[in-house]
Amino acid sequence: CLMDEPLSNLDAQLRQEMRTELRELQRRLGLTVVYVTHDQAEAMGMADQVVLLSQGRVEQCAEPQEIYRRPATTFAARFIGTPAMNIARLDGLHIAGSHASAAPAGLQQPGQARWLGVRPEDMRLSLHGDVGSGPVVAADIESLEYLGADLVLRCRVGSEQLMVRTAGSQLGGLQPGQLVGLRWAREATHFFDEQGRRCTA
Repeated sequence: CLMDEPLSNLDAQLRQEMRTELRELQRRLGLTVVYVTHDQAEAMGMADQVVLLSQGRVEQCAEPQEIYRRPATTFAARFIGTPAMNIARLDGLHIAGSHASAAPAGLQQPGQARWLGVRPEDMRLSLHGDVGSGPVVAADIESLEYLGADLVLRCRVGSEQLMVRTAGSQLGGLQPGQLVGLRWAREATHFFDEQGRRCTA
């Protein structure tokens, strides 16, 4: 069964309901379905296997969880996730325009790495004076977007912009212009080469 963007003209709530119904129908009838979509929520929520295309080229073919956890290219990294994965230019071992280390303590940065990737939801805020200590990256908050359960911060580190998704309950303690610290785990760090391909250690 070939479906070419069948839900694109529906409103958001109906689109979500139809995704569930189509998935249940596919499972019940045992159909093989090729489903074309530009909507990452549809791709992630409905697919057993995602073939991610860009300009006629396959960027990655994998299960949704694999594309999210180990994107093969910067295109794949930016396609999956809301907000999209942060992709920051590197200047040697540092985030461009800063003295901030690109790798958490103990993580070896591949020599061919030119881009750092970290998902906004994997960023952790440090607010209590430890900005300059250890593996914490100093950042300036440029703007905030309150979404209820979530709070999305747009931060500046050197010449690069990093998005942070954190709990909405932290809204009261943050404001534009404030200096904060950012940290992330070793397993949340992704490196890409000059062509945007995932680096191997």
